[in-house]
Amino acid sequence: MAELVYDQKDHIGAWVAQQVGQGADWGSFYAMGVVDGDEVLAGVVINNFNGANATCHIAIAKQTKKIIPLFRAVCDYAFNYAKLKRLTGMVPSNEPHIIAFDKHLGFEEEFVMKDGAPGADMHVLVMWPDTCRWLKE
Repeated sequence: MAELVYDQKDHIGAWVAQQVGQGADWGSFYAMGVVDGDEVLAGVVINNFNGANATCHIAIAKQTKKIIPLFRAVCDYAFNYAKLKRLTGMVPSNEPHIIAFDKHLGFEEEFVMKDGAPGADMHVLVMWPDTCRWLKE
């Protein structure tokens, strides 16, 4: 049975890194996810904390009813616990389905960095606590 986990930072972090092609160490990070036994179904890594902002990396291998509670927990952690003023996502323009998914979650497009990704532009997306629907539900 799928369950939300907050205490498997290294396991979830390594899995998300593999899914999103993160070749470098996350540095200081927090991770949470959805697991079914030893299998990771979804995970989120938040890193690059600077007191006001952090970067969010989302990976989903299998749809589960736990995705919504996972993202609520991510937003609760980012905005209520870490007291961030914003959460940032960066997605290459050659991944339009990921951009659409992030916007569906509530991220807004802030700007596009021309040639910011290998062979593509980089979309910088932002979620603000005052417009975050996951904190209001």
